[in-house]
Amino acid sequence: MKTTALSTFCAALMTSAAFAADIQTRKVSFGNEGTTIAGTLYLPADYQPGQKRPSVIVAGAWTSIKEQMSGLYAREMAERGFAALAFDYRGWGESGGAIRFKEDPATKTGDIAAAAAFMATLPEVDGDRINGLGICASAGYMAAAATGNANFASVALVAPWLHNRDIVNQVYGGPDGVSRLIATSREAEAAERRGQPQIITAASATDQTSLMYQIPYYTEEGRGLNPQYDNRFNLASWEPWLTYDSVALGAKLDEPVLIVHSEAAAVPQGAHAFYALLPGEKSELWLDGVSQFDFYDQPGPVTIAADAVAAHFNRPDHSAQPIDPQDRAAILDTITDIAAGADRHQWDRVRHAFADEVKLDYTSLWGGEAAIQPADAVIEQWSDFLPGFDETLHLVTNPTITAIRGATATAEADFQATHRIDNDFWVLMGHYRYELTKVSDAWKVSALTMTYTHETGDRGLVARAAERARQTR
Repeated sequence: MKTTALSTFCAALMTSAAFAADIQTRKVSFGNEGTTIAGTLYLPADYQPGQKRPSVIVAGAWTSIKEQMSGLYAREMAERGFAALAFDYRGWGESGGAIRFKEDPATKTGDIAAAAAFMATLPEVDGDRINGLGICASAGYMAAAATGNANFASVALVAPWLHNRDIVNQVYGGPDGVSRLIATSREAEAAERRGQPQIITAASATDQTSLMYQIPYYTEEGRGLNPQYDNRFNLASWEPWLTYDSVALGAKLDEPVLIVHSEAAAVPQGAHAFYALLPGEKSELWLDGVSQFDFYDQPGPVTIAADAVAAHFNRPDHSAQPIDPQDRAAILDTITDIAAGADRHQWDRVRHAFADEVKLDYTSLWGGEAAIQPADAVIEQWSDFLPGFDETLHLVTNPTITAIRGATATAEADFQATHRIDNDFWVLMGHYRYELTKVSDAWKVSALTMTYTHETGDRGLVARAAERARQTR
């Protein structure tokens, strides 16, 4: 499935009375080829000893450390119920390694594989549900580490930097520019063997000789430029990096794959080429106008990406039971009742589709935090403003039941929501994730998450509708 725009059901429905619990963290370490690798394990706030959770290994952009985007995404995944590991590659951050600050795809791929083997030993981790999340340069390393590796159940790549020879030439000054960098790399490699590593500043707002001169995120305090960041780059990195064909890895990757990217981010052509080569189950989510660096830490893109990744990792549920046709029909009817009932102001129909308490999460559009509230309160809120529109139409398409376990189930669907007052429109397109509970043989929605990427028209129609509804009461 390719999605270019995701959105919400009918906004202003969200309240922000939720609660944010603290994620549990602890320092961990493991070995690879005689070197100690340092990491941080993130556990959900509600984790209890003895539980085995699905897990995620998170690896970040080039030159990065676990206190940057990989740690942020690990925390995001823990908030979504996963045990998540962020770690420093050998030679970076708090990890050991005699060769420092070298962007070596082979070494980093080996470290990801070692991280997966380590995760499989942890008592908190379901060994059948270890997943890999690669960000930017680590997309290639993650793909390579997961290929043919029984420790991995699934892979997601966010803002992937995936290149081949043609893309390398486009980015690094053509064949001549690439040749010069490789020559520099070989000189640095020789110097390294003499005990004289050639290290430059990785990112600087003032040093024009740095690797990333005046590049956002890495040069900004409060973002990538944090006290733990090594901010160094070994010039011996150029040859292994420039000769690395991460696009070609797509042809061999045998796990289910999700790509989250944007045409406004780095080398989207590489992601398209990689995706075309993937032989198995695959899906992609392309966001509008999101830069590479915004994927690293900006709340909107990070939330959308993390929601999509969590949904992808939750798809291969090895403990899920076969879906009975009667359950399938009942769940789809429940999903329809919410959308159609709201459009027709059939509030008893909508209420019947909800459990007594429901968690609504429209934070991708409205911010704030998801709220757990009585279903009766939800109906009261919706009925207070939806009748103020002249017309609403929520088209729910491609409904998929992703898992049923006993009396619980999860489902997903795409949608387009149109809201009209006179000749003014507000239109959203998007994706829902439903969590359902079976109550007295009826399936009820206990949580509804909306993911948004695009809207057209006037969002201010919501306030106008609420005012119109008040005037007619």
